[in-house]
Amino acid sequence: MHKGHALIKLQSMTLVMLCLMVACFIIAFPRQSFQAALTGLDTWLKNVFPALLPFFITSEIMMGIGLVDFFAILLKPIMRPLFRCPGESSFIWAMSITSGYPVGAKLTSSFLERGNITVHEAQRIMAFCSTSGPLFMLGAVGIGMLNSSAGGKVIAASHYMASIIVGLIFRFYMPTDHKKAKKIDNPPGIIKAAFAALLSARKKDNRTFGEMLGDAVRNSMNSLLYIGGFIILFSVVINILLKTGFISNISQMLTPILMPLGINPQLLPGLMGGILEMTTGCKLIAQAAAPLSQKIIFSTFIISWSGFSIHCQVMGFLSKSDISIGLYLIAKVLHGILASILAWAIMKIWVHPDLGAFHQFTHQPITSFSAQLQSAWQLVIYCVLILSLTALISLIMVRLNPSRSSKRP
Repeated sequence: MHKGHALIKLQSMTLVMLCLMVACFIIAFPRQSFQAALTGLDTWLKNVFPALLPFFITSEIMMGIGLVDFFAILLKPIMRPLFRCPGESSFIWAMSITSGYPVGAKLTSSFLERGNITVHEAQRIMAFCSTSGPLFMLGAVGIGMLNSSAGGKVIAASHYMASIIVGLIFRFYMPTDHKKAKKIDNPPGIIKAAFAALLSARKKDNRTFGEMLGDAVRNSMNSLLYIGGFIILFSVVINILLKTGFISNISQMLTPILMPLGINPQLLPGLMGGILEMTTGCKLIAQAAAPLSQKIIFSTFIISWSGFSIHCQVMGFLSKSDISIGLYLIAKVLHGILASILAWAIMKIWVHPDLGAFHQFTHQPITSFSAQLQSAWQLVIYCVLILSLTALISLIMVRLNPSRSSKRP
């Protein structure tokens, strides 16, 4: 009891000291802090807001009208054997891979509050449904920063492949649930059951479409304002760490350890910055004078790790649940390591002339607000198509499963 009290006291004092240090640095560097806050606000308004708003609104409406329950029944034969997760996880996975961070955490939190999933299932879902979006990896990082479409493809492929591997690993989390999950696998009349679940969910919700749309917009705006606050805060913190030389000093300390491994020391500031915020880290890595192959590997690790800025957003969404944040962070570290190994393997197998070159950083192409919003709505449509295609495959699997044939008396 005494040790627990001492640990809580130490954590409180550490948090107080960190807050005082950040406040003092903001006062010491007011102009730089203001400019960093403006940069974070600009990133949120021009990139994050138009990219995530359609997904947040659509997911709220799909949950309200019962489409999530419909796909959950259809996709149970795929998600349950592979990841030991309910069919609802397929919806979270599809929305996560098309929209990016932190949509997976928000939907997992919503499903947990609605009682669609258990805490253990939510822990497994968070292991493989917390991913970056294709627009960021292929467009912003691949073309805009690394000036290589091939590099963006390597990053995206390794990122998604690693997330699936992590999900397969985490299926062994809490093995005592296995017997319970086995009893509800592949129910007969899956199409009728899916429509029945849709109608039941719609009846249970009992809101008009106007009320549903209003609630969806209000909840989505609240979530986006919450995300914007974290983006601005971490933009200021990282700018302060760069101005004070903290990141460069840590990088110099790690240089003697990593140089024998063949790692270019120019990449270390980007790695340090990316541990905190992935966009800043990717920019610093792109600016380094290093081989493109190493830039791709480090960028892949940072994007899969996602950074403490994203982790704080995830913790905010999951703060009221019993999900272990420590276990989630372990999953993200594993995701980063596996994605980096896969990126290295892909580049060894897929020999491309651009992947071994040196070239300079190019600024991310400026995309208009309307173009970002249009691209996001297109990805929403792709998300629904992915769910429909996966449901079709699931139906075919059920039809071909001989165990489903009814036994005659």
